[in-house]
Amino acid sequence: MISRRSLLLTGAALPLAPAAFAQTPAFPRRPVMWVVPYPTGGFGDAVSRVLAQHMTTTLKQPVVVENKPGAAGQIAAAHVKQQPADGHTLLYGDIGPFAMNAALYPKLNYNTLKDFQPVSRLLTSSLLLVVPPGSPYKSLDDLLKAAKSRGAGSAITYGSYGMGSQPHIWMEMLQRETKGHFQHVAYKGAAPAVQDLMGGHIEVMLDVAANSLPYVQEGKLRALAVVGADKRLERLPQVPTLAELGLPGLNAPGWTGVVVKAGTPADIAAQLHQAVVQAVQSDEIKRRFGDLGVTPAPQSPADFARFIQTETERWGSVIRSAGVVLE
Repeated sequence: MISRRSLLLTGAALPLAPAAFAQTPAFPRRPVMWVVPYPTGGFGDAVSRVLAQHMTTTLKQPVVVENKPGAAGQIAAAHVKQQPADGHTLLYGDIGPFAMNAALYPKLNYNTLKDFQPVSRLLTSSLLLVVPPGSPYKSLDDLLKAAKSRGAGSAITYGSYGMGSQPHIWMEMLQRETKGHFQHVAYKGAAPAVQDLMGGHIEVMLDVAANSLPYVQEGKLRALAVVGADKRLERLPQVPTLAELGLPGLNAPGWTGVVVKAGTPADIAAQLHQAVVQAVQSDEIKRRFGDLGVTPAPQSPADFARFIQTETERWGSVIRSAGVVLE
């Protein structure tokens, strides 16, 4: 028999249970930091701010973009690695930090799939090979003929977002494929590189179409080729694809994604995945980037992990074959 005293004690405890449960902190408990390994002004920063604004509404906490450029993404990755595995810090990245760096840096300070857990792929994007408007190169053929005719001491200068970025490695592949002479000039992000290109301080650059296409339409840059697309861009119907130009093997699209620190609880990771997917499929993303060669391409965490592994192996083979090693 249950004693009257036991019943009274049980009854007294029952009203406290919902209150105790209500005091369990929900996620997120504070602002969420969205860390970008590039400076302000480029495509990665711009798309991150659109996504962060949408996620702020979904998560009911501020999602704050924090730019930590430098060292090919290693500064940003090291910062996120040092944070608690509680979902309040995310790392945005692209093909460089998430796939290429593993082969480029013998002493890389992180392992993408061991130190982090994928949340989702975000976008895939076309790129443009662009030159200044006053450039003597009116076509890719013009550029390649000039690169072959020049000696190593007077190579054509090309810019990139930084050592190990997709524009850097792609140009190294182009050099290897065509036997031309190109000289790399690394910048800390897309914005300063594009500014120097428009100013004629460098001669050519591979850039995300969403970033450079408006400059092409304004006459501030000239596009020689579309990279990473199966067909010409609607807003640049006069610019041929690499396949049309006889270089289908170099036709590699760009992509971006987001991860959290390994060990983040599954329920929090699932909540972040849902918020990220909603953001990347939002009308704002379509409005801002839909006609700029950018395609929303979210994946499940498991699919994104497999994608990163495949891309790491693919680009690792290319990088090792090209003999590119960075310190």
